[in-house]
Amino acid sequence: MSPRAVVAAALLAAAPAARGGDAVEASATLHLRATALGNAPETDVRYDPAARTFALDGYLVPDGREGFASGYASFALDGRHRDGDLRWRVQLDTGELRRRRFPELVPVCLSDGATGLASPGSGDCLLVSTRAGPRPVVVPLESTALADAEATANGRPLADELEETLLLREAYVAASLGRAGFATLRAGRRRMTVAEGFVHDDYGTGLEAELDLGAIGPPFALSGAIFEPSRGLPGSVAEASPTVAVRADWLPSLFEHAGLFLALHRDRSGGIAELLRGALVERLVTEYLTDPAVEQRDDARLLALLQAAPAESDALLAWAGTSGSLLPGRGQRLDWTLGLLRGRIDHIRAAVRPDPSQPPATLAEDLDLSGRLVWLRWEADVGRRLTAGAWFLYLSGDELPRRGTGLDAPLTGTYGGFIGLAPFVTATNLFFGGGLSESFAAREVSAPGVNGRGVVAPGLTLDWDVAEGVALALNAAWLRADAPGPFGGRGYGTEVDVEVRWRVARWLQLGAEADALFPGDFFPGDAPSPRRSSRSTW
Repeated sequence: MSPRAVVAAALLAAAPAARGGDAVEASATLHLRATALGNAPETDVRYDPAARTFALDGYLVPDGREGFASGYASFALDGRHRDGDLRWRVQLDTGELRRRRFPELVPVCLSDGATGLASPGSGDCLLVSTRAGPRPVVVPLESTALADAEATANGRPLADELEETLLLREAYVAASLGRAGFATLRAGRRRMTVAEGFVHDDYGTGLEAELDLGAIGPPFALSGAIFEPSRGLPGSVAEASPTVAVRADWLPSLFEHAGLFLALHRDRSGGIAELLRGALVERLVTEYLTDPAVEQRDDARLLALLQAAPAESDALLAWAGTSGSLLPGRGQRLDWTLGLLRGRIDHIRAAVRPDPSQPPATLAEDLDLSGRLVWLRWEADVGRRLTAGAWFLYLSGDELPRRGTGLDAPLTGTYGGFIGLAPFVTATNLFFGGGLSESFAAREVSAPGVNGRGVVAPGLTLDWDVAEGVALALNAAWLRADAPGPFGGRGYGTEVDVEVRWRVARWLQLGAEADALFPGDFFPGDAPSPRRSSRSTW
Protein backbone atom coordinates (compact mmCIF):
# COMPACT_ATOMS: atom_id res chain seq x y z
CA MET A 1 0.00 0.00 0.00
CA SER A 2 1.47 3.37 -1.02
CA PRO A 3 1.83 6.25 1.48
CA ARG A 4 -0.70 8.28 -0.53
CA ALA A 5 -3.26 5.48 -0.20
CA VAL A 6 -2.59 5.19 3.53
CA VAL A 7 -3.04 8.94 4.01
CA ALA A 8 -6.35 8.79 2.15
CA ALA A 9 -7.51 5.85 4.27
CA ALA A 10 -6.47 7.63 7.45
CA LEU A 11 -8.41 10.76 6.55
CA LEU A 12 -11.51 8.69 5.73
CA ALA A 13 -11.17 6.93 9.06
CA ALA A 14 -11.08 10.29 10.80
CA ALA A 15 -14.51 11.26 9.44
CA PRO A 16 -16.59 9.50 12.12
CA ALA A 17 -14.38 10.81 14.93
CA ALA A 18 -17.36 12.24 16.78
CA ARG A 19 -18.45 8.82 17.99
CA GLY A 20 -17.78 7.93 21.59
CA GLY A 21 -14.30 6.62 22.23
CA ASP A 22 -12.94 7.97 18.94
CA ALA A 23 -10.25 10.62 18.93
CA VAL A 24 -7.97 12.46 16.53
CA GLU A 25 -4.98 14.23 18.05
CA ALA A 26 -2.48 16.60 16.49
CA SER A 27 1.07 17.21 17.72
CA ALA A 28 3.96 19.33 16.52
CA THR A 29 7.63 19.68 17.45
CA LEU A 30 10.20 22.33 16.61
CA HIS A 31 13.93 21.93 17.31
CA LEU A 32 16.34 24.83 16.88
CA ARG A 33 20.07 24.15 17.11
CA ALA A 34 23.32 26.07 16.90
CA THR A 35 26.48 24.03 16.35
CA ALA A 36 30.20 24.83 16.37
CA LEU A 37 32.40 22.01 15.08
CA GLY A 38 36.19 22.04 14.98
CA ASN A 39 38.98 19.72 13.86
CA ALA A 40 36.72 17.03 12.43
CA PRO A 41 38.59 14.42 10.32
CA GLU A 42 38.00 15.13 6.62
CA THR A 43 37.03 12.16 4.44
CA ASP A 44 35.99 14.04 1.28
CA VAL A 45 38.07 13.53 -1.85
CA ARG A 46 38.00 16.68 -4.02
CA TYR A 47 39.69 17.79 -7.21
CA ASP A 48 41.96 20.85 -7.28
CA PRO A 49 41.74 22.44 -10.78
CA ALA A 50 44.87 24.52 -10.24
CA ALA A 51 47.01 21.48 -9.35
CA ARG A 52 45.18 19.21 -11.83
CA THR A 53 44.90 16.47 -9.24
CA PHE A 54 43.13 15.61 -6.02
CA ALA A 55 43.71 17.64 -2.86
CA LEU A 56 44.52 14.81 -0.45
CA ASP A 57 46.98 16.34 2.00
CA GLY A 58 44.21 16.72 4.59
CA TYR A 59 42.66 13.27 4.16
CA LEU A 60 41.55 12.00 7.62
CA VAL A 61 43.48 14.86 9.26
CA PRO A 62 41.55 16.50 12.14
CA ASP A 63 41.45 20.05 10.85
CA GLY A 64 39.11 22.87 9.92
CA ARG A 65 36.17 24.55 11.61
CA GLU A 66 32.48 24.90 10.90
CA GLY A 67 29.62 26.71 12.56
CA PHE A 68 25.97 26.62 11.54
CA ALA A 69 22.38 26.96 12.69
CA SER A 70 19.82 24.31 11.86
CA GLY A 71 16.26 23.36 12.61
CA TYR A 72 13.87 20.44 12.58
CA ALA A 73 10.07 20.58 12.50
CA SER A 74 7.51 17.79 12.59
CA PHE A 75 3.75 17.53 12.52
CA ALA A 76 1.64 14.44 13.21
CA LEU A 77 -1.99 13.37 13.27
CA ASP A 78 -2.96 10.31 15.32
CA GLY A 79 -6.38 8.72 15.20
CA ARG A 80 -8.05 6.11 17.44
CA HIS A 81 -11.38 4.50 16.61
CA ARG A 82 -13.52 1.56 17.71
CA ASP A 83 -12.20 1.79 21.27
CA GLY A 84 -8.62 1.83 20.01
CA ASP A 85 -8.90 -1.29 17.85
CA LEU A 86 -8.38 0.85 14.73
CA ARG A 87 -5.53 3.35 14.71
CA TRP A 88 -3.75 5.45 12.11
CA ARG A 89 -0.93 7.96 11.98
CA VAL A 90 0.37 10.52 9.50
CA GLN A 91 3.63 12.31 10.26
CA LEU A 92 5.67 14.78 8.27
CA ASP A 93 9.01 16.25 9.23
CA THR A 94 11.62 18.40 7.56
CA GLY A 95 14.72 16.49 8.63
CA GLU A 96 17.61 18.80 9.51
CA LEU A 97 17.12 22.12 7.74
CA ARG A 98 20.17 24.31 7.25
CA ARG A 99 22.04 26.46 4.76
CA ARG A 100 24.95 24.61 3.24
CA ARG A 101 27.59 25.09 0.54
CA PHE A 102 28.27 22.05 -1.63
CA PRO A 103 31.44 21.53 -3.68
CA GLU A 104 31.20 22.76 -7.25
CA LEU A 105 31.10 20.05 -9.92
CA VAL A 106 33.75 20.53 -12.60
CA PRO A 107 34.41 18.48 -15.77
CA VAL A 108 37.73 16.63 -15.68
CA CYS A 109 39.36 14.52 -18.38
CA LEU A 110 41.87 11.70 -18.14
CA SER A 111 45.31 12.86 -19.26
CA ASP A 112 48.75 11.60 -20.24
CA GLY A 113 50.23 14.45 -18.25
CA ALA A 114 52.18 14.23 -15.02
CA THR A 115 49.06 14.17 -12.78
CA GLY A 116 46.89 11.95 -15.01
CA LEU A 117 44.06 14.54 -15.02
CA ALA A 118 43.36 17.79 -16.85
CA SER A 119 40.61 20.21 -17.87
CA PRO A 120 38.67 19.59 -21.11
CA GLY A 121 39.88 21.89 -23.86
CA SER A 122 43.37 22.17 -22.39
CA GLY A 123 44.86 19.99 -25.13
CA ASP A 124 46.15 17.49 -22.56
CA CYS A 125 43.18 15.11 -22.58
CA LEU A 126 43.84 11.45 -23.29
CA LEU A 127 41.92 10.18 -26.33
CA VAL A 128 40.52 6.66 -26.30
CA SER A 129 39.13 4.69 -29.20
CA THR A 130 35.37 4.27 -29.08
CA ARG A 131 32.74 3.15 -31.56
CA ALA A 132 32.21 6.82 -32.39
CA GLY A 133 35.94 7.38 -32.94
CA PRO A 134 38.68 8.86 -30.73
CA ARG A 135 37.30 10.95 -27.88
CA PRO A 136 38.38 12.23 -24.46
CA VAL A 137 37.04 10.64 -21.28
CA VAL A 138 35.37 13.40 -19.27
CA VAL A 139 33.86 12.89 -15.81
CA PRO A 140 32.28 15.32 -13.31
CA LEU A 141 34.17 15.65 -10.01
CA GLU A 142 33.60 17.63 -6.82
CA SER A 143 36.16 20.41 -6.65
CA THR A 144 37.81 22.28 -3.81
CA ALA A 145 35.70 25.35 -4.70
CA LEU A 146 32.33 25.70 -3.02
CA ALA A 147 29.08 26.71 -4.70
CA ASP A 148 26.67 29.28 -3.29
CA ALA A 149 24.84 28.30 -0.11
CA GLU A 150 21.44 26.65 -0.52
CA ALA A 151 18.73 25.24 1.70
CA THR A 152 19.19 21.56 2.51
CA ALA A 153 17.20 18.86 4.28
CA ASN A 154 18.86 15.71 5.62
CA GLY A 155 22.14 16.73 4.00
CA ARG A 156 20.90 17.20 0.43
CA PRO A 157 19.18 20.02 -1.49
CA LEU A 158 15.70 20.68 -0.17
CA ALA A 159 14.17 20.29 -3.65
CA ASP A 160 15.65 16.77 -3.94
CA GLU A 161 14.31 15.78 -0.51
CA LEU A 162 10.85 17.07 -1.38
CA GLU A 163 10.83 15.26 -4.72
CA GLU A 164 11.85 11.89 -3.28
CA THR A 165 10.02 11.88 0.09
CA LEU A 166 7.41 14.70 0.13
CA LEU A 167 8.68 15.00 3.75
CA LEU A 168 6.29 12.13 4.57
CA ARG A 169 7.85 9.90 7.22
CA GLU A 170 4.92 7.89 8.58
CA ALA A 171 1.53 7.03 7.08
CA TYR A 172 0.01 3.79 8.28
CA VAL A 173 -3.13 2.08 9.51
CA ALA A 174 -3.11 -0.44 12.40
CA ALA A 175 -5.86 -2.80 13.54
CA SER A 176 -6.02 -4.92 16.71
CA LEU A 177 -7.84 -8.23 16.44
CA GLY A 178 -8.80 -11.18 18.62
CA ARG A 179 -9.38 -11.51 22.35
CA ALA A 180 -7.95 -8.53 24.27
CA GLY A 181 -6.61 -7.24 20.95
CA PHE A 182 -3.63 -9.57 21.18
CA ALA A 183 -3.02 -9.52 17.38
CA THR A 184 -2.03 -6.30 15.62
CA LEU A 185 -1.69 -5.73 11.86
CA ARG A 186 -0.10 -2.61 10.35
CA ALA A 187 0.17 -1.51 6.75
CA GLY A 188 1.95 1.54 5.38
CA ARG A 189 5.00 3.57 6.17
CA ARG A 190 6.51 3.88 9.63
CA ARG A 191 9.72 3.72 11.62
CA MET A 192 11.10 0.18 11.65
CA THR A 193 13.67 -1.05 14.17
CA VAL A 194 15.77 -4.21 13.79
CA ALA A 195 18.31 -5.43 16.38
CA GLU A 196 17.69 -2.44 18.66
CA GLY A 197 18.75 -0.10 15.85
CA PHE A 198 22.15 -1.66 15.12
CA VAL A 199 20.83 -3.13 11.85
CA HIS A 200 17.99 -0.72 11.04
CA ASP A 201 16.25 2.19 12.73
CA ASP A 202 14.62 4.32 10.07
CA TYR A 203 11.47 4.67 8.00
CA GLY A 204 10.24 1.94 5.66
CA THR A 205 7.09 0.94 3.81
CA GLY A 206 5.55 -2.49 4.27
CA LEU A 207 3.41 -4.85 6.33
CA GLU A 208 3.76 -5.87 10.01
CA ALA A 209 2.11 -8.37 12.33
CA GLU A 210 2.46 -8.63 16.12
CA LEU A 211 1.10 -11.22 18.55
CA ASP A 212 1.10 -10.24 22.24
CA LEU A 213 0.46 -13.67 23.68
CA GLY A 214 0.76 -12.24 27.20
CA ALA A 215 -2.65 -10.62 26.70
CA ILE A 216 -4.25 -14.07 26.54
CA GLY A 217 -1.89 -16.22 28.59
CA PRO A 218 1.82 -17.04 28.18
CA PRO A 219 4.27 -14.11 28.59
CA PHE A 220 5.60 -14.13 25.05
CA ALA A 221 5.41 -11.85 22.01
CA LEU A 222 5.99 -12.60 18.34
CA SER A 223 6.39 -10.10 15.51
CA GLY A 224 7.24 -10.10 11.82
CA ALA A 225 7.56 -7.51 9.06
CA ILE A 226 8.38 -7.21 5.39
CA PHE A 227 9.30 -3.73 4.20
CA GLU A 228 11.33 -1.63 1.78
CA PRO A 229 14.02 0.13 3.90
CA SER A 230 14.02 3.51 2.22
CA ARG A 231 13.01 7.05 3.11
CA GLY A 232 12.03 7.54 -0.51
CA LEU A 233 8.46 6.96 -1.62
CA PRO A 234 7.65 3.65 -3.30
CA GLY A 235 8.89 3.73 -6.87
CA SER A 236 11.81 6.06 -6.07
CA VAL A 237 14.31 3.18 -6.38
CA ALA A 238 14.91 1.31 -9.63
CA GLU A 239 14.64 -2.16 -8.07
CA ALA A 240 13.05 -3.22 -4.80
CA SER A 241 15.38 -4.32 -2.02
CA PRO A 242 13.04 -5.93 0.54
CA THR A 243 13.83 -6.73 4.15
CA VAL A 244 12.15 -9.44 6.21
CA ALA A 245 12.46 -9.30 10.01
CA VAL A 246 11.04 -11.60 12.70
CA ARG A 247 11.37 -11.51 16.48
CA ALA A 248 10.32 -13.60 19.50
CA ASP A 249 10.38 -12.16 23.06
CA TRP A 250 9.90 -13.39 26.59
CA LEU A 251 8.16 -10.74 28.73
CA PRO A 252 8.84 -11.35 32.43
CA SER A 253 7.31 -7.98 33.38
CA LEU A 254 5.86 -4.84 31.84
CA PHE A 255 9.31 -3.19 31.63
CA GLU A 256 11.43 -6.22 30.69
CA HIS A 257 11.97 -8.30 27.58
CA ALA A 258 14.49 -10.82 26.26
CA GLY A 259 14.34 -12.25 22.80
CA LEU A 260 15.77 -13.46 19.52
CA PHE A 261 15.76 -11.70 16.15
CA LEU A 262 16.39 -12.67 12.54
CA ALA A 263 16.48 -10.40 9.48
CA LEU A 264 17.13 -10.93 5.78
CA HIS A 265 17.83 -8.26 3.17
CA ARG A 266 18.20 -8.55 -0.59
CA ASP A 267 20.11 -5.54 -1.90
CA ARG A 268 19.54 -4.49 -5.49
CA SER A 269 19.30 -0.73 -4.98
CA GLY A 270 23.05 -0.02 -4.93
CA GLY A 271 23.30 0.65 -1.19
CA ILE A 272 25.98 -1.99 -0.63
CA ALA A 273 27.76 -0.74 -3.75
CA GLU A 274 28.05 2.76 -2.28
CA LEU A 275 29.32 1.28 0.96
CA LEU A 276 32.10 -0.58 -0.84
CA ARG A 277 32.90 2.43 -3.00
CA GLY A 278 33.97 4.38 0.10
CA ALA A 279 36.39 1.65 1.13
CA LEU A 280 37.80 1.45 -2.42
CA VAL A 281 38.26 5.22 -2.50
CA GLU A 282 40.19 5.04 0.78
CA ARG A 283 42.44 2.35 -0.68
CA LEU A 284 43.21 4.40 -3.77
CA VAL A 285 43.83 7.53 -1.68
CA THR A 286 46.27 5.63 0.53
CA GLU A 287 48.09 4.25 -2.51
CA TYR A 288 48.19 7.70 -4.09
CA LEU A 289 49.79 9.22 -0.99
CA THR A 290 52.49 6.54 -0.83
CA ASP A 291 53.16 5.70 -4.51
CA PRO A 292 55.86 7.40 -6.63
CA ALA A 293 54.77 10.10 -9.07
CA VAL A 294 54.46 7.78 -12.08
CA GLU A 295 52.11 5.41 -10.28
CA GLN A 296 50.20 8.34 -8.75
CA ARG A 297 49.03 9.21 -12.25
CA ASP A 298 47.33 5.83 -12.61
CA ASP A 299 45.88 6.11 -9.09
CA ALA A 300 44.41 9.53 -9.92
CA ARG A 301 42.75 8.22 -13.08
CA LEU A 302 41.18 5.27 -11.29
CA LEU A 303 40.08 7.52 -8.43
CA ALA A 304 38.41 9.94 -10.85
CA LEU A 305 36.53 7.14 -12.60
CA LEU A 306 35.49 5.53 -9.31
CA GLN A 307 34.27 8.84 -7.84
CA ALA A 308 32.07 9.62 -10.84
CA ALA A 309 30.77 6.21 -11.88
CA PRO A 310 27.31 4.99 -10.84
CA ALA A 311 27.40 1.57 -9.21
CA GLU A 312 24.89 -1.25 -8.75
CA SER A 313 25.02 -4.30 -6.52
CA ASP A 314 23.37 -7.64 -5.94
CA ALA A 315 23.78 -9.01 -2.43
CA LEU A 316 22.02 -11.06 0.23
CA LEU A 317 22.55 -10.28 3.93
CA ALA A 318 21.26 -12.06 7.05
CA TRP A 319 21.46 -11.00 10.70
CA ALA A 320 20.64 -13.15 13.73
CA GLY A 321 21.04 -12.54 17.43
CA THR A 322 19.53 -11.74 20.79
CA SER A 323 18.66 -8.53 22.60
CA GLY A 324 16.85 -7.57 25.74
CA SER A 325 16.45 -5.35 28.75
CA LEU A 326 16.14 -6.82 32.28
CA LEU A 327 16.03 -5.52 35.87
CA PRO A 328 18.52 -7.79 37.70
CA GLY A 329 18.19 -5.90 40.99
CA ARG A 330 16.54 -2.92 42.62
CA GLY A 331 17.50 0.25 40.76
CA GLN A 332 19.48 -1.66 38.13
CA ARG A 333 19.02 -2.30 34.42
CA LEU A 334 20.94 -4.56 32.06
CA ASP A 335 20.61 -4.09 28.29
CA TRP A 336 22.29 -6.16 25.60
CA THR A 337 22.36 -6.84 21.88
CA LEU A 338 24.45 -9.64 20.41
CA GLY A 339 24.40 -10.29 16.69
CA LEU A 340 26.02 -12.06 13.77
CA LEU A 341 26.02 -11.02 10.13
CA ARG A 342 26.39 -13.50 7.32
CA GLY A 343 25.96 -12.73 3.66
CA ARG A 344 27.33 -12.68 0.19
CA ILE A 345 27.86 -10.00 -2.41
CA ASP A 346 27.28 -11.66 -5.77
CA HIS A 347 28.65 -8.66 -7.63
CA ILE A 348 29.20 -4.94 -7.56
CA ARG A 349 29.58 -3.24 -10.94
CA ALA A 350 30.37 0.32 -11.97
CA ALA A 351 31.04 2.13 -15.23
CA VAL A 352 34.71 2.78 -14.53
CA ARG A 353 35.96 2.05 -18.05
CA PRO A 354 37.84 4.79 -19.93
CA ASP A 355 35.72 3.81 -22.94
CA PRO A 356 32.06 4.58 -22.15
CA SER A 357 30.93 2.00 -24.72
CA GLN A 358 32.53 -0.80 -22.69
CA PRO A 359 30.40 -2.74 -20.19
CA PRO A 360 30.64 -1.83 -16.46
CA ALA A 361 33.64 -3.19 -14.58
CA THR A 362 33.07 -5.77 -11.85
CA LEU A 363 34.46 -4.24 -8.65
CA ALA A 364 33.57 -7.16 -6.38
CA GLU A 365 32.44 -10.70 -7.03
CA ASP A 366 31.57 -13.60 -4.71
CA LEU A 367 32.55 -11.55 -1.66
CA ASP A 368 31.49 -13.24 1.60
CA LEU A 369 30.34 -11.14 4.57
CA SER A 370 30.89 -12.12 8.20
CA GLY A 371 30.35 -9.54 10.95
CA ARG A 372 29.87 -9.50 14.74
CA LEU A 373 28.10 -7.18 17.17
CA VAL A 374 28.30 -6.94 20.97
CA TRP A 375 26.49 -4.25 22.97
CA LEU A 376 26.28 -4.40 26.78
CA ARG A 377 25.08 -1.68 29.13
CA TRP A 378 24.53 -1.79 32.88
CA GLU A 379 23.03 1.08 34.88
CA ALA A 380 22.39 1.43 38.61
CA ASP A 381 20.93 4.11 40.85
CA VAL A 382 23.61 5.36 43.25
CA GLY A 383 21.43 8.00 44.83
CA ARG A 384 17.97 9.47 44.67
CA ARG A 385 18.92 11.65 41.70
CA LEU A 386 22.10 9.98 40.43
CA THR A 387 22.55 7.05 38.02
CA ALA A 388 25.88 5.57 36.97
CA GLY A 389 26.53 3.11 34.19
CA ALA A 390 29.12 1.25 32.16
CA TRP A 391 28.87 0.02 28.60
CA PHE A 392 30.82 -1.84 25.96
CA LEU A 393 30.36 -1.78 22.19
CA TYR A 394 32.05 -4.02 19.64
CA LEU A 395 31.30 -3.71 15.94
CA SER A 396 33.65 -5.90 13.95
CA GLY A 397 35.60 -4.23 11.18
CA ASP A 398 37.98 -5.26 8.46
CA GLU A 399 39.96 -4.12 5.46
CA LEU A 400 38.69 -5.10 2.05
CA PRO A 401 40.39 -8.18 0.64
CA ARG A 402 42.83 -7.69 -2.22
CA ARG A 403 43.13 -9.48 -5.50
CA GLY A 404 45.52 -8.40 -8.25
CA THR A 405 45.95 -4.77 -9.22
CA GLY A 406 43.64 -2.21 -10.80
CA LEU A 407 39.90 -2.41 -11.15
CA ASP A 408 39.93 -5.23 -13.70
CA ALA A 409 40.60 -7.71 -10.89
CA PRO A 410 37.42 -7.81 -8.77
CA LEU A 411 37.59 -8.05 -5.01
CA THR A 412 36.78 -11.49 -3.69
CA GLY A 413 37.24 -13.35 -0.42
CA THR A 414 35.73 -12.35 2.94
CA TYR A 415 34.95 -9.00 4.54
CA GLY A 416 34.49 -9.12 8.30
CA GLY A 417 32.79 -5.79 9.07
CA PHE A 418 29.33 -5.63 10.68
CA ILE A 419 27.25 -3.86 8.02
CA GLY A 420 23.99 -2.17 8.96
CA LEU A 421 21.20 -1.12 6.59
CA ALA A 422 20.35 2.12 8.38
CA PRO A 423 21.89 1.83 11.86
CA PHE A 424 21.29 4.40 14.56
CA VAL A 425 23.99 4.20 17.24
CA THR A 426 24.13 6.87 19.96
CA ALA A 427 26.80 5.47 22.29
CA THR A 428 28.67 8.80 22.17
CA ASN A 429 27.61 12.22 20.94
CA LEU A 430 30.46 13.08 18.57
CA PHE A 431 31.82 9.85 17.09
CA PHE A 432 28.38 8.23 16.75
CA GLY A 433 25.98 11.19 16.75
CA GLY A 434 23.98 10.97 19.97
CA GLY A 435 23.03 13.72 22.38
CA LEU A 436 21.36 16.75 20.81
CA SER A 437 22.02 15.36 17.33
CA GLU A 438 19.64 12.41 17.66
CA SER A 439 16.64 14.17 16.11
CA PHE A 440 18.75 15.45 13.22
CA ALA A 441 20.19 12.12 12.06
CA ALA A 442 19.66 10.90 8.49
CA ARG A 443 20.48 7.20 8.46
CA GLU A 444 22.03 5.30 5.56
CA VAL A 445 23.76 2.02 4.77
CA SER A 446 27.04 2.06 6.68
CA ALA A 447 29.93 -0.05 7.79
CA PRO A 448 31.19 0.36 11.36
CA GLY A 449 33.76 2.91 12.43
CA VAL A 450 35.77 4.88 9.87
CA ASN A 451 35.64 3.31 6.39
CA GLY A 452 34.53 -0.04 7.83
CA ARG A 453 37.44 -0.51 10.27
CA GLY A 454 35.08 -1.38 13.14
CA VAL A 455 34.78 -0.14 16.73
CA VAL A 456 35.90 -1.46 20.11
CA ALA A 457 34.67 0.95 22.78
CA PRO A 458 34.23 0.70 26.56
CA GLY A 459 32.50 3.67 28.16
CA LEU A 460 31.16 5.18 31.39
CA THR A 461 28.06 7.31 31.96
CA LEU A 462 26.72 9.48 34.76
CA ASP A 463 23.19 10.97 34.78
CA TRP A 464 22.25 13.52 37.46
CA ASP A 465 18.82 15.07 37.95
CA VAL A 466 20.19 18.31 39.34
CA ALA A 467 16.80 19.84 40.11
CA GLU A 468 13.23 19.63 38.95
CA GLY A 469 13.37 19.77 35.15
CA VAL A 470 17.18 20.08 35.01
CA ALA A 471 19.35 17.09 34.03
CA LEU A 472 23.10 16.69 33.51
CA ALA A 473 24.67 13.79 31.57
CA LEU A 474 28.36 12.87 31.39
CA ASN A 475 29.74 10.30 28.99
CA ALA A 476 33.30 9.12 28.37
CA ALA A 477 34.56 6.45 25.99
CA TRP A 478 37.83 5.01 24.71
CA LEU A 479 37.39 4.33 21.01
CA ARG A 480 39.53 1.91 19.04
CA ALA A 481 39.36 0.36 15.56
CA ASP A 482 38.99 -3.38 15.17
CA ALA A 483 41.32 -3.33 12.14
CA PRO A 484 44.33 -1.05 11.52
CA GLY A 485 43.58 2.15 9.60
CA PRO A 486 45.22 3.35 6.37
CA PHE A 487 48.05 4.95 8.36
CA GLY A 488 48.67 1.88 10.51
CA GLY A 489 47.05 3.00 13.77
CA ARG A 490 44.00 1.60 15.60
CA GLY A 491 43.22 4.29 18.17
CA TYR A 492 40.32 6.58 17.24
CA GLY A 493 40.87 8.39 20.52
CA THR A 494 39.08 9.28 23.76
CA GLU A 495 35.76 11.12 23.72
CA VAL A 496 34.24 13.12 26.57
CA ASP A 497 30.65 14.44 26.37
CA VAL A 498 28.79 16.84 28.66
CA GLU A 499 25.10 17.55 28.13
CA VAL A 500 22.63 19.72 30.06
CA ARG A 501 18.86 19.76 29.52
CA TRP A 502 16.37 22.15 31.13
CA ARG A 503 12.63 21.66 30.73
CA VAL A 504 11.42 25.21 31.15
CA ALA A 505 7.78 24.32 30.57
CA ARG A 506 5.73 21.42 29.34
CA TRP A 507 6.10 22.76 25.79
CA LEU A 508 9.68 24.08 25.96
CA GLN A 509 13.03 22.40 26.59
CA LEU A 510 16.50 23.92 26.32
CA GLY A 511 19.70 21.94 25.90
CA ALA A 512 23.44 22.55 25.65
CA GLU A 513 26.18 20.12 24.83
CA ALA A 514 29.99 20.13 24.66
CA ASP A 515 31.88 17.16 23.21
CA ALA A 516 35.56 16.55 22.51
CA LEU A 517 37.37 13.68 20.80
CA PHE A 518 41.11 13.54 21.45
CA PRO A 519 42.32 11.69 18.33
CA GLY A 520 44.55 8.64 18.51
CA ASP A 521 47.02 7.18 16.04
CA PHE A 522 44.30 6.15 13.58
CA PHE A 523 44.33 9.75 12.33
CA PRO A 524 47.37 11.74 11.21
CA GLY A 525 47.78 14.71 13.55
CA ASP A 526 46.81 15.07 17.19
CA ALA A 527 44.49 18.09 17.48
CA PRO A 528 41.37 17.48 19.58
CA SER A 529 38.02 17.56 17.74
CA PRO A 530 35.57 19.62 19.80
CA ARG A 531 31.92 20.32 19.19
CA ARG A 532 29.65 22.68 21.03
CA SER A 533 25.93 22.56 20.44
CA SER A 534 22.80 24.06 21.90
CA ARG A 535 19.17 23.39 21.12
CA SER A 536 15.73 24.65 21.94
CA THR A 537 12.75 22.33 21.60
CA TRP A 538 9.09 23.25 21.39
